[in-house]
Amino acid sequence: MNSVTDLSRRIVQYRFGDPHAVLRVEEDVAVPPLSEGEVRVRVARSIIHPGDLQLVEARYSQPTPAIPAGRVPGLEAAGVVEEAAPRALDGTGIALGSRVAFFAPGAWQSRAVVPAASLVAVPDDLPDSVATQILINTITARHVLRTALRALPVTPRRIVQTAAASAVGKLITVLALKNGLAPIRLVRSPESARRLSTVLPGEDIVDTSSSDWQDAVRKAAGGDVPVVFDGLAGALLGDIAALLNMGGTIVSYGALAGRMADLNLFVPKALTLRSVTIGTWRSDTTPDERNEDMTEAIRIARAVPEIHGGYREFDLTDLGAAIDAVSAPGKAGNVILKF
Repeated sequence: MNSVTDLSRRIVQYRFGDPHAVLRVEEDVAVPPLSEGEVRVRVARSIIHPGDLQLVEARYSQPTPAIPAGRVPGLEAAGVVEEAAPRALDGTGIALGSRVAFFAPGAWQSRAVVPAASLVAVPDDLPDSVATQILINTITARHVLRTALRALPVTPRRIVQTAAASAVGKLITVLALKNGLAPIRLVRSPESARRLSTVLPGEDIVDTSSSDWQDAVRKAAGGDVPVVFDGLAGALLGDIAALLNMGGTIVSYGALAGRMADLNLFVPKALTLRSVTIGTWRSDTTPDERNEDMTEAIRIARAVPEIHGGYREFDLTDLGAAIDAVSAPGKAGNVILKF
């Protein structure tokens, strides 16, 4: 018979589809035993990424009709290490009782069994609500910049960013500035522009709802737009293509717009569309690069804490409201589940 400490509360799905229809909260679920290299984390907070909900829907894959054993969504959480397999924590600097964040499947449960290699130690000055936001978005931003800059023949002076007020967009800005690049940041409303200028002050924030936004970008860039980092796709892709230099590059890392993209100018202008996904992060990087990415996530969270502000927290009893908040108009921060 399981003891209380061997039980978990979890969000689970038994089929793919609309998150409102297929996600449910289960209580008193048995926690599996640890295998070699694994730890058990008592989860305090877990973020809902838009991509998490896309995986629940199986939007970009052919799903099985049912998931008999159930699938726990979520890829990122923060909590405390409760248990570890023998030698799993050796050389990590992490011990039982350490506060950690992790990037691994099955995050939406109160006791998650994950690989020890997925952990990063969380300093005392970072609350769980911030710690759960830092890994995937920072890793994505670093992976996007690293992959794109290595592929470009010349490092550009200026870059253009869409979705610059998004979590990943703000991190790309911080990392670009650190690398000596000057970003021109595109947002979709005056309110987004105002909020972004408060969080990350600086010039060259352009509101694409204005009639002359393309002229504003050309002026800021001095007519030289070799590369755009795009997290939206959709109809804006055609407008971006019109701005790019002949032979320019669009680095695509997301599709927040959720609409068909306009590729009509890609052949006449000999443009390149380069896609970068965190799904290939582990295979595309060395162990040292992965460690640096996770370390940088902590550094940025401590140095620029306002990047991770504006979040909203939800109890599991408000799961439906949390799902709605992920794509709510005017969303200003991340959506976090409390366990």
